[in-house]
Amino acid sequence: MNSAKAQLFRDRAMGARKRERTRGVLLDSAVSVFAEKGFSGAKIRDITDRAKLANGTFYNYYQTKDELLRDVATELAIELTKRINDDMESITHGPTRVALATARLLRTVRQQAEWLNVLLEGVFMVPELQSSAVAYLRKDLELGTQQGHFSVTVDLLLINQILALINVGRRVDPAMCDVTIKHTCDAVLRVLGVPAKKAQKTVAAVFDLHLEVD
Repeated sequence: MNSAKAQLFRDRAMGARKRERTRGVLLDSAVSVFAEKGFSGAKIRDITDRAKLANGTFYNYYQTKDELLRDVATELAIELTKRINDDMESITHGPTRVALATARLLRTVRQQAEWLNVLLEGVFMVPELQSSAVAYLRKDLELGTQQGHFSVTVDLLLINQILALINVGRRVDPAMCDVTIKHTCDAVLRVLGVPAKKAQKTVAAVFDLHLEVD
């Protein structure tokens, strides 16, 4: 397993008190186990074994597995949002913002596949995360609608359609090559009502102007 995948929360807790360091180990282990077995298939014992902690240690932090999923998925959403939003302030074209955000998310997933697995499961299972996803995407989607590029109603159904397209791309190509990322970005824009040729042009411009060759 790539250590970068397993140590996000441990790295954050470096230098902190022992309780926070232990929580970091627990969260990283939960990411790995949830990604590997799914939320339903994962047992608390699986997570504490992966963390090399006593089973009772879990209950010093969480009462249920649901609480742990909520915490993990929320923290992953915050981390991914930071990476996606980097240098986005100057971009005011709605379709460009959506395509760039999608591409950055999927490029991150190329290195951290476990994160998307857990985040998607969390969004579908935790109502607060669904509301947060709608709120996060609403600004760019409404911007594109006001500019006349999108013809959609921003609601949970639309958000789930976008997440489903991202999930399909991940399943079709776990390596998440740039060709797959471009196709996924294009599909997202077309779901939002952008004509096929304009969607392709927008995605090509995003890769030429806003993303480094990877």
